[in-house]
Amino acid sequence: MEDTIACKFARDYLQECRTISGNEAISAGVPLITIALFGDQPKNAKLAERHQFSVNLHKGDLSADTIADALNKLFEDPSYSQKIKRLSKMARKKPVSASHLLVSWAEFVAEFKTLDNLVPAGNKLNFFQYHSLDVIAFLLFVVAVILFVLWRISKFVLLKSYCTLMCARKEKKE
Repeated sequence: MEDTIACKFARDYLQECRTISGNEAISAGVPLITIALFGDQPKNAKLAERHQFSVNLHKGDLSADTIADALNKLFEDPSYSQKIKRLSKMARKKPVSASHLLVSWAEFVAEFKTLDNLVPAGNKLNFFQYHSLDVIAFLLFVVAVILFVLWRISKFVLLKSYCTLMCARKEKKE
């Protein structure tokens, strides 16, 4: 797909909006027509539309007319092409190259040896904390207490109503 989208004759591209497809479109500087199917694709399609380099089509509304309308919109409105070309230029002209970043981090690690301050606190959790067993136990206890209280209240109400009915029947018999 990368060869297809990177072709110098490509003016737009119809795709299902996977993350890698969006990255390839930005790299090639080609506006998109996106169709979000499942997973993270709706989020990716909305993101592309918000950055104005994509026209989103809903999978339930697909027809030759909707695709033709989307193509016309991309061809007639130069802002889509301008936005994606700008993003493409930004992606290619990074402020820091990957090789420079690698060397900088290697020098940083060599100088400071251990980087305990960069270790996430989650790495130090015990089994119970990591799996939130303490929270689950507390919530189960709260649910059990609530159920017990409800059971006691309902038992009290039922006994009171039963006693009231029995007393009323005894009075009628007498």
